[in-house]
Amino acid sequence: MSGRTIKVTQKVFTRVGICLLGTAALTLPTATQADGEPGWNPVVIRGAGTTNQAELRLAYQASFPNASLDPSLDLLGAGAMVPGDPLFPDSNPTLSFAPGEAVVSVHRPPDLSPDYVAAESLWATPVNFGPGSVLRLRATYRAPVGPLPGGGFAMGLIARTGGKDDLPTETSVAVTVNVRPGFLVRFGAANGNVDPARVVLPDDVKNAIFSPTDPQPFTIDLTIDRVHGTATAKLTVIDQVFTVPFVLSDFLADSGPTITAVGAGIAVNSNAPGQTASVHVRDFRIYTNVGG
Repeated sequence: MSGRTIKVTQKVFTRVGICLLGTAALTLPTATQADGEPGWNPVVIRGAGTTNQAELRLAYQASFPNASLDPSLDLLGAGAMVPGDPLFPDSNPTLSFAPGEAVVSVHRPPDLSPDYVAAESLWATPVNFGPGSVLRLRATYRAPVGPLPGGGFAMGLIARTGGKDDLPTETSVAVTVNVRPGFLVRFGAANGNVDPARVVLPDDVKNAIFSPTDPQPFTIDLTIDRVHGTATAKLTVIDQVFTVPFVLSDFLADSGPTITAVGAGIAVNSNAPGQTASVHVRDFRIYTNVGG
């Protein structure tokens, strides 16, 4: 794959300056061509992708050595990551370990309401990010497994209210790599966004992620700016970078609830009843302008 950066910008970026993988992860998309929705114009920029995070400080990191969820750095006082799910019966949320990786898995009960999403995530909680804070979540994933080509599963980053239980009633913002029916793979905001913010991944990128013999690691970033009420999703796969900015709908600059839980995980939506999905998580980080 040739090196390139693909940046998607909204036609009208309104409200700037006003400021659950559980329920969210399954509705979100991913990156390269426009999703074809009204008012959504992608801008493709070829070249090396960079993200300026000089203003943010690494405050938390967990990399799962020796089957441990303890962080190697914790300036936030959040402690060890904890597994959590929406508490749906028969969803069998599971945490296991591979060398240097945590593996999260979940099953979608066949009779689960289509309004709900089965999920399993690893959470750093409690944290405290209210209006005026800026944070960047970053996680590296590998070897996602789920129903293909039927789709109906997603993996990504979530910031929300609440604790380790990923309840559908919590307020959240999430960005995901989302596998749709027919092996359409999208990247972008799953929820917590004002306008559609997602793009379709090209074949070479999705084939690298989902290769059954040599799956390539991929990194997702979610930057939440509660100074301006905006956010940015970024996906890095080998030498390709996809960036999707969006306006936050709930975690605003001057109002909205405090973010108290952040995490990474996997979810299965109503497109895959009775199916199971899993993903390896290699590293989870929080960069922030507060705490520590």
